[in-house]
Amino acid sequence: MNINMENIKDFVKDIFTLRTVWIDRGSGKWVVKKRFHPLLRTTFWVLSVIVCAGVYTHINTPLNSEAVANQPVVLRASLPEPEQILPPSVPAAQMVIPLKTSSKIVLPSEENPETDRIITPSANKNETQPVPKLKAKRSKDGKYNVFINKSDYTLTLFDGNDPVKVYPIAVGKNPGDKQRVGDNRTPVGKFKVVSIENSSKWTHDFRDGKGKIKGAYGPWFLRLDAKGWKGIGIHGTHDPDSIGTDATEGCIRLRNEDIADLRQYAKTGMPVIISENEGEIN
Repeated sequence: MNINMENIKDFVKDIFTLRTVWIDRGSGKWVVKKRFHPLLRTTFWVLSVIVCAGVYTHINTPLNSEAVANQPVVLRASLPEPEQILPPSVPAAQMVIPLKTSSKIVLPSEENPETDRIITPSANKNETQPVPKLKAKRSKDGKYNVFINKSDYTLTLFDGNDPVKVYPIAVGKNPGDKQRVGDNRTPVGKFKVVSIENSSKWTHDFRDGKGKIKGAYGPWFLRLDAKGWKGIGIHGTHDPDSIGTDATEGCIRLRNEDIADLRQYAKTGMPVIISENEGEIN
């Protein structure tokens, strides 16, 4: 069996040579990084796991097994702690929580701005009832989904067919379905969340002469599979006054406290429907 020493030397040299790679940082940004050969990096992580496992085993191994054997055994019955996800404090005027029997959602009344109110079916259609605030919770069957109505600037979170919360939003500067890159339109259709990304350190240049703006995307970015359009997602904002207007370059924009609240329900694969008008879906 002939062994080519030159090939072996080249292979070893290639493993220990830094190489230049391009990495997608999200929102259309690519950065250049230096990386070692994947085989070397894999070997490093495998050895790290083996060393950590050995240290952990050594720490948890009793020094005197006889003394441990003589210790009394205490049996304790325990139940798992219930999982709770508490939402951040959000002003009532920024969040409306509809009842399952509601037919129409309205904002808090001027007479009582601290109480969420909705119009519910009754003998008197003008009768309003206060809605108690609900703590964030997980869907019983994992079927949270989102419906976005561009015409009235709302994002409604559903648990199956039951509405849970409504958030005010901002959408693309121009109406209609997205046609081309840079047309400042929010795409219309049925999508899903493909990733949930921490965008708290992201910046963006809105080409308004102010340069790159820190916190332009708020704390979270829910990226959508927007039919070939890159960089479309649901995120926070540095400009809460833009909520309720046509202000974005195509994304759906929420107040930072609202995207943080929505983040508690969101997961990859969650369906998202974007409609130009209520009930109108392409």
